[in-house]
Amino acid sequence: MSCPQCGRVDWVQNVPAVMSGGTLSGYSTGVHTGFGVAQGGVVPVIGTSTREFSHSSALARSLAWQPILPSAGPLSFLGSVLMLFVLFVFGLCSIGLTMEPLPSHPLRMMASLLGLYLFPIVLSIPVVAIFTTAFKRARRNSKVDSGRHRARHVWSHGYYCHRCGVAYWPYPTEPGIPYRVPLAPSHFRWYVWNTGGYAKL
Repeated sequence: MSCPQCGRVDWVQNVPAVMSGGTLSGYSTGVHTGFGVAQGGVVPVIGTSTREFSHSSALARSLAWQPILPSAGPLSFLGSVLMLFVLFVFGLCSIGLTMEPLPSHPLRMMASLLGLYLFPIVLSIPVVAIFTTAFKRARRNSKVDSGRHRARHVWSHGYYCHRCGVAYWPYPTEPGIPYRVPLAPSHFRWYVWNTGGYAKL
């Protein structure tokens, strides 16, 4: 368990304990006052709010066993709502086609179709971008989810020396993981993430 760099144990701590000690979570509640406008005029307003927070130290973030995973759900929902609007506009344009016949001249017909459908086509560009981003997030999250148990197993056997500022594994845990070798926290994290298969995301 001793540090491979200084050979001492007095400032050595298990990596999960370092992570836990460097993470603060909690709730804060506040009372807010102000003025609102009602039918009778300006009225005083009082309200409360509760906020959940989580703060991590730089050391805890550098020893994290998995990256922060932004959810793809809100983006998918936003893309779906915007897609419904775009489909509605496409429908209105199609109804507009049935109300007035297209010109018989091919060039004028193309200009009419382009003018009619240009707005919904331009509106669909952000929808495609939102769905592409949501798909990439979902794929990244599934890759992290598939390897995180293996990465957490390796991560949980690591130690950190506060005196030297290095992380290490005191004994072999997995093939390819160096043991009794002092590593900078970022290198330690790379080995953990590489074990999970998401070091190059």
